[in-house]
Amino acid sequence: MNIGFDIDNVITCFDKAILSEFKKQDKKKRNNGIINKNAQHINYGMFDWSKEEVDEFYNDNMERIAQNLKVQRRCKYYLKKLKKLGHKIFLITHRAYPHYTRPKKTTKDWLTIQNIPYTKFVISKSPDKTEECKNLNIDIMFDDREDQCEKMRNNGVNCVLKLTKYNYRYKKDLPHVKTWKDIYKMIINKAKNK
Repeated sequence: MNIGFDIDNVITCFDKAILSEFKKQDKKKRNNGIINKNAQHINYGMFDWSKEEVDEFYNDNMERIAQNLKVQRRCKYYLKKLKKLGHKIFLITHRAYPHYTRPKKTTKDWLTIQNIPYTKFVISKSPDKTEECKNLNIDIMFDDREDQCEKMRNNGVNCVLKLTKYNYRYKKDLPHVKTWKDIYKMIINKAKNK
């Protein structure tokens, strides 16, 4: 099968790193801390930052943060198992300018350093990865953004939501997984029924 994975919050521990960096930066700004623990996203609404401040933060820091992201627990283990079974692993992400000046190089270098097994790595044209999924004949795609999962599903892509600390309340009726073990089981079951 052709399996698609978003990178941030699916392969990486993105939210944990971003929250840590926001807290550090917030101390340098107004030091108000988290003002809304129930915000849907860390970057908008959790802190009292304006959109311009958030954008400036990402533009100035995202590449550095991305180079130091941790890999999600058991991710490499299950990716290796999937590759060994003959599945093709496609990493599809929308890392783009101005948050990244060299998104492809930054990401490829990180994938190499972290020894992440994959078949192909693709930078999508937009957060909606429908076009890339269709071009690559993706059988199942895993993404952490519920709005993008809905768009992909509405356009014929079998997208599954990877739950995070911040999106689980917004999962609606989307098929979803919590852990990499869940991802693996879902793929194996789908492969049996294909």
